[in-house]
Order: sequence, then structure tokens, then C-alpha cells
Amino acid sequence: MKKATGKEPKTPAEEVVLEVTQEDYEAGLKRGWTDDDMLKPGRYKMKRGGFLARHPELKIDDKKRA
Repeated sequence: MKKATGKEPKTPAEEVVLEVTQEDYEAGLKRGWTDDDMLKPGRYKMKRGGFLARHPELKIDDKKRA
């Protein structure tokens, strides 16, 4: 997988753009990976770190050490 570069606008740190090329896909198949093990060729936008945003009740204000 290659990181997207070029004339695209910068994405915020929470958003990741992955680009899977046909060559990457075929190389994975040669390694013995199945379709379920890999992403299909194309461009994927993913968000990072959204767990606490979806579950704010789990946020710990006062951290305690054992």
C-alpha cells in the first residue's frame, strides 16, 4: 500500500487515506493471502481515534495509579 501523495489537500491527523494499487494486490496474492486478508485495489479513507468520541462515558478524568 502506498501513501497518497500529490496535489491533494492535506488531511487532518484523524483522517488517513490509503491507496492500494493493483501491483500491491497481486503481490499479496503471490504471498498466499486470500481476498479476505487484503483490501481490494482502490482508495480508502479511514478515521482514527473515534472510540472515545462515540463513547464519552468511558473517559477517565482522574487517572489513578495502582
